[in-house]
Amino acid sequence: MQKILLKPYKYKIFIMMLCYYGLLSFLNFAYIIHANAFLSVSINTHSVFEFLGYRFIWITLGILFNIFIINFLKISDFAYSILILILIFFVIPAGLLYASNTIVPVKIFLLNNLFFYSVWFFLSINLKINAPILNSNQAAKVLMIITTIGIIPFVYLYWPYIDLKNLLLIDIYKTRALVDTNIDNNYTGYTYSWYSKIILPVILVFFIYYKNKIGVMAAFAFLIFFYLCGAHRTVFLGAIAVLVFYKYGYLKKTYLLVKFLCIIGLTGLLLQFLFDWNYFWTITLHRIFTLNALLDYCFFDFFNHKAIYWSDSFMAKIIEYPYDVLPSHIIGKEYLNNPTTNANSGIIANGYKNAGIIGVFINILIVSLFFSFLNSFKISAKFFGLFILLMFTFTNASLAGSILTHGLLVLFFVCMFVLRNTKFSLT
Repeated sequence: MQKILLKPYKYKIFIMMLCYYGLLSFLNFAYIIHANAFLSVSINTHSVFEFLGYRFIWITLGILFNIFIINFLKISDFAYSILILILIFFVIPAGLLYASNTIVPVKIFLLNNLFFYSVWFFLSINLKINAPILNSNQAAKVLMIITTIGIIPFVYLYWPYIDLKNLLLIDIYKTRALVDTNIDNNYTGYTYSWYSKIILPVILVFFIYYKNKIGVMAAFAFLIFFYLCGAHRTVFLGAIAVLVFYKYGYLKKTYLLVKFLCIIGLTGLLLQFLFDWNYFWTITLHRIFTLNALLDYCFFDFFNHKAIYWSDSFMAKIIEYPYDVLPSHIIGKEYLNNPTTNANSGIIANGYKNAGIIGVFINILIVSLFFSFLNSFKISAKFFGLFILLMFTFTNASLAGSILTHGLLVLFFVCMFVLRNTKFSLT
């Protein structure tokens, strides 16, 4: 009892997680499984999405056990928060999908649980790296100079396609189409996420801490510009997440995040019930969580016993890719009736696509090791927003894409040389 009292927010998180799971479950079976994407998959697989009571009871027992047991683990607050995020982004959506259609195999839910337990295991291992640590104030200024120089090609290439209406979430798909059609540059393609999702959020936190008002305004302006370079909402939301989750420790921030998700779920239910308006839950809980789980199933189904062994990426010169279009477009065509849809998969489905169960194991092992190192770096909770963005990446990109294009490797080095021990230095 005394250990629980030392961590009062764990009890609050436990209660909020139960509320969130209940709200998302009701939304899922009452409305989400009738959304367009689910209907398309239902038609193309000759199946029905519905409430399966016996499956729901089984997955609920497993999810509740996970939520309950982590409150008694002797792990850091960072580790606890990461495990909660994995439950929210991976385990719960996978479980609800399994309880919605008989064609969904149990292995998808089990593999997501394996991811949860693997990360838990490696978070309990203290992996250390001896490396120099840069002064945070100086590092922020150096990173700002690098970004100021590095943004020049973006200004030159993207300026003709900047549309300020995108700030109001208007015409974002039109802007994306224009950018995709007219810009093909390796430098901007690789570094976009490096700057917008890692370097600038880190700079922003440091400048806020050191009360550098000019630096804060400049960093935020750069983030807005990068958002306008293609209208990617994760950049916009990422900037907001960094600002909103700047204060407090890991546990309180995790509690506030789950509470916010409950508010979103309740608001979505009320708008649907009172006004028959589904747009709110569609662009929030469905787009972020349940749609990713659905696409994971599509990848598992299509690539079952047809692994491509990374022939669409770094193994392309060694192994011949067997299809005419990318896997994401195959799924769009075969399951969503739209060959232009870029149906991305996360690290679980992507691993299965590449090497079956072994591919999933490889991805889980690498990501678990990554989190273990981050835990040993003793990173300040002021950077919590970064790890929320990281979960978005893991549910929407391949591991190889996460490492290179989405900046996972850059994040690792920034954490090791710049953010290490900020838990003690940024108080």
